[in-house]
Amino acid sequence: MKRVNALVIAMLMALAIAAPTCLAAKETTADNSALKIEVSTPEDGAEGVSVENLSVKLTMNKEMSSLTSAQKKHNQSAIKLTDPKGKKIKVNAYYSKEHPDQVMIVSATSNNKSQRFDSATKYTLTIGKNFSSADGSTFDKDQVISFTTLNQKRSMMIYMILMGLMMAGMIFFSMKSAKKNLEKEKEKDNEVSTVNPYKEAKRTGKTVEEIVEEDRKRKAKAAKASERRRAEIEALEAEIRAEEHKQFNKRVSVRRPISAAGSEYKVKAVSNQPKNSQSTNPKGQSGKQKNKKGGKKK
Repeated sequence: MKRVNALVIAMLMALAIAAPTCLAAKETTADNSALKIEVSTPEDGAEGVSVENLSVKLTMNKEMSSLTSAQKKHNQSAIKLTDPKGKKIKVNAYYSKEHPDQVMIVSATSNNKSQRFDSATKYTLTIGKNFSSADGSTFDKDQVISFTTLNQKRSMMIYMILMGLMMAGMIFFSMKSAKKNLEKEKEKDNEVSTVNPYKEAKRTGKTVEEIVEEDRKRKAKAAKASERRRAEIEALEAEIRAEEHKQFNKRVSVRRPISAAGSEYKVKAVSNQPKNSQSTNPKGQSGKQKNKKGGKKK
């Protein structure tokens, strides 16, 4: 029995001694694994990337926030961003303690007009294989991420088209609503409310003359209110038409001659009368004088 207990104790001691060694070996294997990019924003091949404050966020499989100054400097030299012509654009790498596995690569073009990003242009971010994590792990090979910036001209054109459609829709529905309200008001105006003064006089105890006068005043008040509402609707329609004309019509502010547009066309006056011919109506002669001269010739 004592031998069995001693054997069990010896096995437990052996396991206790071997366990840390196994765990250390496992951790060593994990630490020696290659550095990898789990997620990149934008992704490789992405299109429509904004040129304003352009940056690339990388999420790694390793801890990156506790890099030494030497490692950060080394990583900075391993990052390269180029345009289609191969021109380098300056970028800076930033690390966050709140997100230890992330690296933010930000362009340094805000104060450099010569390094502005162009729209609808493909850029390539290359990260050298010697780029390292905090534990010294590196990539198996160079990492390349390409993306295309947003076509701002096309985007602006689409935006203007959408704005135009929205304005046209607003004007259309406003006009439709105004016309509908006007039709309702016209229907109300066309409704003739008939009052039997004799029945009303019998029901209310008033005289027929009083009933007729009240009905006349009521109709006059309703007609005045209807006319006021109609005027308001017409004013609204006029305002909408003016806004529509302003949005969708352009006028020439200054008249320009056709020569200003590059035309060389000129109008030349041509006379069919011979140079030496006399006028059929000499200056200073009346009809009687001409007739008198003609008679003398005969």
